[in-house]
Amino acid sequence: MVHLSSFLLNKYVGGRVVVRLALAGHKQANRPFYRIVAAYNKRPRDGKYIEQLGSYDPLPNIYNEKLIGFNYDRMKHWIACGAQPTKPVAKLLGLAGFFPLHPMTIMEAQRKRVQTALTDSAPATNDGLEDKQEEVEV
Repeated sequence: MVHLSSFLLNKYVGGRVVVRLALAGHKQANRPFYRIVAAYNKRPRDGKYIEQLGSYDPLPNIYNEKLIGFNYDRMKHWIACGAQPTKPVAKLLGLAGFFPLHPMTIMEAQRKRVQTALTDSAPATNDGLEDKQEEVEV
C-alpha cells in the first residue's frame, strides 16, 4: 500500500501543514460572536477547526467593554508548534498583553486622538466667531 500522505504534504507548503490562529464566526442572526481557534490554513473561516482556544464578543456589554477570553497555555503551545496568528487575532492578543501591540492598533489610536482633538477645538472656535459677528451687527 502506498502512503499518499507524505506525497501530498510535500506539495502542501514545503512539506509541513500550516496551522493558523483565526477567528471563527458563530452562527447567530444580528449578533456577532467569534471563537479563537487553531485551524488548518486551507480550511474556510467558519469550517472545521482543530481546537477552540478562546472567544471574542465584539458587542460592548453594559459596562462598555468588549469581552475576550482565551486559554493562555494552549495559545503558547500552538505558537510554539509554529501556528501563525491572523491580523485580527494578533490585534486582540496584543490588546490582551500576550503579544506586543499590533502597529495597526497604534495607528488607529493616534488617528482617533487627532480626530477628537480637532472636533473638540472646532466648536470652540465657531462659538467665538458667532460672538464676534453678533458684536459687529449690534
